Amino acid sequence: MGSRLPHPVDVRRAVSSFYCGKIESTDTILVKEYLLSAIPNLKGADFSVEYLEGKQSKTGLHYLYRQNYQGKPVYRGTIKINLDKTGNIISLFDNTYHILETPSGEFPNTDDCYDIIKSIYKEENDIVKILIEDLYFDLGPRLIPASRIELWDKKGNFFELIIDAEQMIVYERDMNDYFNNNKIHDVDTPALARVFNPDPLTTAGVTYGTPYEDASDADISQLNMQRQQVTIDVAFENDTFKLESPYCLITEHSIPVVTPVTSLTPAFEFTRSQDGFEDVNAFYHINVYHDYVQQLGFDNIVDYPIWVDTHGMGGADNSNFSAAGSPPRLSFGEGGVDDAEDTDVVIHEYGHAISHSAAPGTNSGTERTALDEAIGDYFAASYSKSINSFNWENMFSWDGHNEFWNGRVVVSSKHYPENLQNNLYKDAEIWSSTMMQIMDNIGREKTDEILIEALHSFSSNMTMSDAACLVIQADHTLNDGEFAIPIGWWMSQRGFTVCGVGINELSKNHFTVLNSYGFTTRNENAVIQFNSPQTGTIVLTDATGRIIISESFSGSSECKISPKNLSSGIYLTKVTTQNFSSSYKLMKW
Repeated sequence: MGSRLPHPVDVRRAVSSFYCGKIESTDTILVKEYLLSAIPNLKGADFSVEYLEGKQSKTGLHYLYRQNYQGKPVYRGTIKINLDKTGNIISLFDNTYHILETPSGEFPNTDDCYDIIKSIYKEENDIVKILIEDLYFDLGPRLIPASRIELWDKKGNFFELIIDAEQMIVYERDMNDYFNNNKIHDVDTPALARVFNPDPLTTAGVTYGTPYEDASDADISQLNMQRQQVTIDVAFENDTFKLESPYCLITEHSIPVVTPVTSLTPAFEFTRSQDGFEDVNAFYHINVYHDYVQQLGFDNIVDYPIWVDTHGMGGADNSNFSAAGSPPRLSFGEGGVDDAEDTDVVIHEYGHAISHSAAPGTNSGTERTALDEAIGDYFAASYSKSINSFNWENMFSWDGHNEFWNGRVVVSSKHYPENLQNNLYKDAEIWSSTMMQIMDNIGREKTDEILIEALHSFSSNMTMSDAACLVIQADHTLNDGEFAIPIGWWMSQRGFTVCGVGINELSKNHFTVLNSYGFTTRNENAVIQFNSPQTGTIVLTDATGRIIISESFSGSSECKISPKNLSSGIYLTKVTTQNFSSSYKLMKW
């Protein structure tokens, strides 16, 4: 995958805008009317906008719309608009297409679509779900009428195909997110269980090797000794205890068929050679992590019982998150080290569920998919490090870094954009390593809260620099920019072009702040431009309230503020004239 050139539809970049206006109402219909009037590619009677998804975060509202042309969707022609709760547009990502004339040709015949499906599947019983829709697809130099086929099978494969009227497959995409290439009962019953926390190598303080090796899932005493006793809340029904909670359900949905473990007593204490151990290990860590996210204040993230099959993927050495089912689900393979034994794998895949829950329908585009991998890696690494810091820099400490595969790291020194390789796993290390550096500066809880808030604003085809802007914005809306300096420092060190409060221009009733981005990053003057000549003072104070600059002006249309003698930090600029008094934050990195 890393050596194959990406399709042009995957390397498109969204047109991103930050702090770009205000809508008088956050009603989705009025927002749609705003988009039709404001986005050039939506002008004309042939265009319409379809509302797809809406999410509310702690500080904002996040809407996803789709571009339609003559009543048909345009493939990935989306608009993601993120508002604060008063209607200010904090960011907008425009993925619409400029269509000057109707694409020529016919849409494929539905029978042709089924012929394609039959050529892939000899046995129709292998298919769980089929979706077929007509749309316009970007072939590169032109848009064509096409059909999108979405398939989900019993092995857990979830993919889409785009075919043209000649039955040619012009694009295909695996829609699962990998780590490497029913009734929920009201009564929670505590039960004892044994798990790896986070994995046997970390708690033993050793690296992979005899006797700390997989050995075909054998009950090696040194490994079993690393199990820790925990308490889990399970469901109780008809004299049977089950691994079910309001936010996690151990199921059988992907071959091989291994029935989820149950118990007649409130005890789930298995050794690693028993199938029940993987069930319990995944169940425990997913519930712990969900509770942690909820404690951060995000009540609507993965707010459903996610399905988890710890013996799936046809036995492959891989795992995935799939949004195909209702509800979405996780499947863990058993090749090499059983994936559900490694907490890094479990939380990484659950990280995809968090990302999908915050910003559904947006994980497409080369840098965007790399970001999703990176976020899963970051969540997993920071979680494991919070439990035990041994060898924390190795992602998939137990499942990888052995004879089965090399694993990944979250201490990469890669720099953006020159180290991008169009490989979502290798590129992910740029972002995950940056987030770990930020976490070391401001702490895990604050970093996670800011990142999850920012996730709500994520869009298709966004860049890592866009993501950096959204993280800084999230810190501003959550914490009034308290952590802007360390976040901005590490982001800029990695090469991301960052923005946020104090970076985009700001218009107030009586004046406009210009070039605050140059002030922040390039040691250039910021300019206070007045609507009419003013007389008064400008006072700049640091975070402790100490006056750094105090200057008077008379009959001036603008004033300049120099950052050359300022240390890194956040500065409050107070402008006082005969007509008004107002304040604004500037940052210096």
